[in-house]
Amino acid sequence: MKYAKILGLAALALTAFMAFAGTASATRVTSPAGTLYTGTIKATSTDTKLTNSSTIGTISCEHSEVEGTVTSHGSAATAIGSLSKLTFTKCTGGEPTSPVVTRGTLEVHLTTAPNGTATSNGAEVIVHKTLVGSCTFKTKNTDIGTFTGGTPAKLDIGSSPIPQESGNFFCPASATWTGNYTVTSPGTLLVS
Repeated sequence: MKYAKILGLAALALTAFMAFAGTASATRVTSPAGTLYTGTIKATSTDTKLTNSSTIGTISCEHSEVEGTVTSHGSAATAIGSLSKLTFTKCTGGEPTSPVVTRGTLEVHLTTAPNGTATSNGAEVIVHKTLVGSCTFKTKNTDIGTFTGGTPAKLDIGSSPIPQESGNFFCPASATWTGNYTVTSPGTLLVS
């Protein structure tokens, strides 16, 4: 359950950041509307879960934070952001390593302004479970959820499978994560 919760939190955090950072080609991140935003984006979640029913069960975390800076976006660029912070705390059912050491990047793909889908790449979440040991899950251009622009903006992580990167034979091949992040800074965040 720890593994699932950690993976869920990491994925959620990464998704939130990517939603903030940008989308596919010709995607812009703005705050306020019409003004390109290149500052730091912060988001929190009060309920994230990492799940795999076969071995790790469900790990639930009461608090998760994600923070990063937009590194690329504009009229001819994909909006991407590198994560500088990804944490999962107050967890039950298992323990994810927090803060996450390898946080990766987030990318947002415009669907209909001011909304999009979020993708995570390179985030490694290590989950510790007493009877299972340690399992590492890593996002690989993983579609992690939807970004809803607004005041505040939201990132909803769905049940995207995140593949196992390493671990013993007790570790599942993948885990899923779910959660909801709210952007706390800036106050308004949109994609266009």
